[in-house]
Amino acid sequence: MRLLAINRRGSVAFPLIFLAAFVVPCRAGDISHKIPLIYSTDLFHPHWDADDHFDLACVFALKEFDIKGIILDLGVAQQKHTGASAVRQMMRITGRTVPCVIGLGQRLRSRDDKALDQPDEFQGAVKMILSVLRASPEPVVIVTVGSGRDIVAAFNREPELLKRKVRAVYCSIGRAPPEQNVRECNSDYDSLSYQRLFETGLPLYWCPCAGNDGYSTYYFADELSILKACDSQVQNYFAYCLTRDPGDPIAFLDSGPHPLSEFHRRNMWSTPALIHAAGRRIYEQAANDYVALAPDEAAKAGLGSKAVDCFQFVPMHAGFQDRPAMQTAPEGRLVAEYWSMGSDARSRDNDFEQHNGCVRTLGAPADKQIKDIVITGPKGARWEYIEPVRRQRVTYEREGKYLDLYFQLGYTVKGEHSIDLTFADGSTQSAKVDIPNDNGGGIKVEINAARPNGYVFRQTDKRYNEIMASCLKQLLAGLGRNGIAADKVTEK
Repeated sequence: MRLLAINRRGSVAFPLIFLAAFVVPCRAGDISHKIPLIYSTDLFHPHWDADDHFDLACVFALKEFDIKGIILDLGVAQQKHTGASAVRQMMRITGRTVPCVIGLGQRLRSRDDKALDQPDEFQGAVKMILSVLRASPEPVVIVTVGSGRDIVAAFNREPELLKRKVRAVYCSIGRAPPEQNVRECNSDYDSLSYQRLFETGLPLYWCPCAGNDGYSTYYFADELSILKACDSQVQNYFAYCLTRDPGDPIAFLDSGPHPLSEFHRRNMWSTPALIHAAGRRIYEQAANDYVALAPDEAAKAGLGSKAVDCFQFVPMHAGFQDRPAMQTAPEGRLVAEYWSMGSDARSRDNDFEQHNGCVRTLGAPADKQIKDIVITGPKGARWEYIEPVRRQRVTYEREGKYLDLYFQLGYTVKGEHSIDLTFADGSTQSAKVDIPNDNGGGIKVEINAARPNGYVFRQTDKRYNEIMASCLKQLLAGLGRNGIAADKVTEK
């Protein structure tokens, strides 16, 4: 096995015990030895963001991976907008058969929540994680590009199993220091899962979706250029996604041709994590032309001396700092504080989970029936418990002495908000709360820590965007051709 990319650059020395725990989960250049992988994704059809379809294609294109299972994250949304069609298409294109299940349907109620009370139809992902780990003779790599809640719930149920059998967790989520308390889509899904990932002690490779000073995996690529280089079935896979076609996904693969002129710039995040997890390195094979290969394949192609290190994983120490809980409220008064992101609230048509805020209140009489809740904020923002004309809706839940208010919080709405409760007897209560533009926060990160408990991604080459876009094109150009389609992996 080779060590992390950071060690190739020779910039940091680690304690030997720590090095033994944090190594790249592959044998350098040995593609005959497959890397057991569990892949979790917030993939939908029609898509919420088509980058998830590109990422799935990369997972199937990387022949180093023995894909033990695919988790379709956010189970409630998957029931109506399932991404299973894309998985079926990839299995047809590559000849692989891979288990695919939907994940937990609701956010975790606490960082140590095992989610055992969620309905059976949403338990498949956690059960699959535990089953794969028990059965695997070697540690397993987990990659998550969504909420990560199924991984966290699995850890909460059997922490020792995950500590023994998880080789690495690559998580594309959040924003890096010094922005770690700023909101981001994946961390908004389930802030408690996000927080818990950093305190599990699992070998964590944090791949922030945004951040300053290179601490971000983000890059962009030209869709049209990529797709023109792809096999016809792969082109149709993307056409089916990008046009949101409602027809049969398998039949669509052999239909067409379909016009590609509408495809344009594609924002991407997860490619470097997948390349790193597969044990590949990046090589410059011609001017402005880069490819990710296993080291032995690069040597055979005469590229062994042309390696390019455009990113590294920097040692960090990350943890979560709890907020002190509200204990008392003045007699007859309501007090409130911003609590977290990621609620059970739904959009008006109940189709999918929103990115939601939670305000915790104390002092609301438990014996009084609530008639209405109104939250108002800057820029005319308004949420209401009674069915409003627009989608801004408040739901609530009692947690012991607390009354938790859930609502869809826009990315730009921050500052002081007013809360007004109206009870069935006509009485009212009001409170003020300051809502920051963050993700429920509390993640504290020290870069280049003396005693690291994980690694954080960082760009190290000004050509990073150009390099990653080229690698993506080369990776997908080989999908469905030659060795990939014939390299059939049958999963039980």
